[in-house]
Amino acid sequence: MPLAQAPEVTEFLTGLDLGTLRQDEISAFRGRNDTWAGVTSAGIPVFVKRVGGEPSTVRPRVDRIKAMGELLDTHPVIHAPQLLGGDVESGLVAFALLEHAQSGADLGGDGFTWELAHSAGFQVGTLHTLPAPRAVAEDTSEPPLPPLKALVALPLEAYAVASGAELEAWAILHNDPVVVEAIGRLAAWERDSTHVLVHGDLRLDQFLYHHDTLHLVDWEEARRADAARDVGAFVGEWLYRGVLGMAGHEETAGEREVVANGARRFETLRPNIEAFWSGYLAARPAARADRELAARAAAFAGWHMFDRLLAAGYERARLTPLERAAAGVGRKVLISPADFTATLGLGG
Repeated sequence: MPLAQAPEVTEFLTGLDLGTLRQDEISAFRGRNDTWAGVTSAGIPVFVKRVGGEPSTVRPRVDRIKAMGELLDTHPVIHAPQLLGGDVESGLVAFALLEHAQSGADLGGDGFTWELAHSAGFQVGTLHTLPAPRAVAEDTSEPPLPPLKALVALPLEAYAVASGAELEAWAILHNDPVVVEAIGRLAAWERDSTHVLVHGDLRLDQFLYHHDTLHLVDWEEARRADAARDVGAFVGEWLYRGVLGMAGHEETAGEREVVANGARRFETLRPNIEAFWSGYLAARPAARADRELAARAAAFAGWHMFDRLLAAGYERARLTPLERAAAGVGRKVLISPADFTATLGLGG
C-alpha cells in the first residue's frame, strides 16, 4: 500500500519520535501484510508492518509481538530485530530495519550453510527453554494452523475470495479423508504433549542473515505449544524444496518420478536439517527425554507440505504438478511419521 494511502503510519512513527518516511525512499516486501521500510527523517532505519487478520485477532497478535520483543531484546542467543513500538488499534508494529539483510529463503540450499542451520537450531532450542511472557502465556487461543474446521468445510466467505489454485489445494485435502484424519490425530497428539514457548510460524523467510548473524523475525504467532511445531516446520521447508528442486522437469515428469527425484534432491538438503537438529539438541538437551518429539516433528513436516501448497495457491489460477507432488510426499510423512524420522534427518 502506498504510504500516502496510510497516513496512520506517519502518525505512528511520529508518536514514537522516530521521524517520518517518504514514499520515494521506502521499500516494500512481498507478502500478504502491508509493509514499509526505509530510513526516517530522523536518520533511523525502520521496518513497519501492519498485522493482518480479523479485528478480533489483531490485538492479541500485536500483544504477542510486543511481549516477545521485550523478552528477546538484547538476548545473548536469540537474535531478533529490536522492537521500536506497536499499536494494537492500528495493528502497526515497528522494528529496527536490518538493512541489506538476506532472507533464509533467498540464501537457498548452498547459501544456507551448516553453520547457519546449526545456529537456527540452537536459537530455536533456546527459545523452547524460555518462560513464556505473560501476554503469550495467558493467550489460550488455538493455533490457526492446521485449520481443523476448514478441513471439514471451507467457510463461504473464504471460498468467495479464494483463487483457483487455493480451491484446488482445498479439494486435495477435502477429498482425502485419510489425510484429514491424520491431521486430526496430529492436533490431538500436540494437545497431549508438553508445551513450550514456540515461534509458531517458522519458515526459512523468517530468518534474516545480517552482519554474519542469523536473526529470527515475525513473532505474532508465538504461543505455548508443542516444540515439534517449530522443528517440523523447519524440516518441512527443506522437504518442500526437495520436491520443487525438480522444477526443470515439471512439465514432463509424472508424480512417481517427481517424488523419486525429489527424494534424491532432498538427500543434498538433509544436512541442513541434521545441523539444525544438532544445534537444537545442544541448546535443549532435555528434548532427548521426549521420545516422540522426532515423530511429531515429522508429522508437522508432513502437514507443512500442505501448508505450503495452500500458500502457493495465493492469487494463482492453477497449482503446478510439482506442487501436487509435494502434497503426495506430505501425505506419506503425515500418515506414518515415525517411519520417516531418520530419513528426514531427525535421528540421534
